Amino acid sequence: MTALLLAGLLALAAQPNDLPAGGEREIAGGERGIAGGEQEKLLQVFHAEFVPISPGKGKFPASFQMGGARENEQPKRRVSLDYSFQVAKYEVPQNLWRAVTGANPSRWKGERNSVEMLSYDEAVAFCKKATELMRAANLIGEKQVVRLPSEAEWEYVARAGATTRYSFGDDAKSLGRFAWFTGNAAGNDPPVGAKEPNPWGLYDMHGYLWEWCADYGAENYAGAPANGAVRTTGGDSAKRVLRGGSWKDPAEQLESSYRRLADKNLRDAAVGLRCVLATKK
Repeated sequence: MTALLLAGLLALAAQPNDLPAGGEREIAGGERGIAGGEQEKLLQVFHAEFVPISPGKGKFPASFQMGGARENEQPKRRVSLDYSFQVAKYEVPQNLWRAVTGANPSRWKGERNSVEMLSYDEAVAFCKKATELMRAANLIGEKQVVRLPSEAEWEYVARAGATTRYSFGDDAKSLGRFAWFTGNAAGNDPPVGAKEPNPWGLYDMHGYLWEWCADYGAENYAGAPANGAVRTTGGDSAKRVLRGGSWKDPAEQLESSYRRLADKNLRDAAVGLRCVLATKK
């Protein structure tokens, strides 16, 4: 993003989060927060920052072993992805969220800080509205959608071909190079992308904010899909899965296999989202 655009965006006041507890915001575009021209520029940046993911092509495998040693990461299983998709290089920043929704619910304000204090339904609504706006701007096709990742997609891109605890290896002493967590963060106040990326070129996959996944909240992987699909059976539909750990958490919760279940209505200064751009099947 250019310095000129950042300077202009920093002058815009953040809007309050007026969503009633437990409800889903009706998103009405960018009319309240950012003017149409600025909205389109931010959507163009968002589109340009998607990273192509092509399982089985190049150095990244088409399948991986999903799971870990903890009870809720069992049973370990082989998951195969036979399709390509794209993943946002960064967690959704606050200026983009406001451009799409007209508001900024975050506790820790900053234009390029990751947006937080949003429920699962709000994350889904953001994706739906971003899809509509990007189609209208001819940035994506009619069969393309912005959505949340499945839990399997998330772990696949987080591991980036690695079988170790983190995408860079097993040694938590190196975590500070890649992640914001309790070892180096006092709050959610850095911009996205301040740390080193993983081998896909994705930033903050470990730490910074927990990221919503679309899967129902299942206690373990028994009966889970093995093809990358969203799990919509065998779990609690009132809960969803969070991945990645956050600035509030110790190193072990930032491991690629670590998973946490949360009520869909949870809003927390350590919870945000990362988007997928995919073609509807």
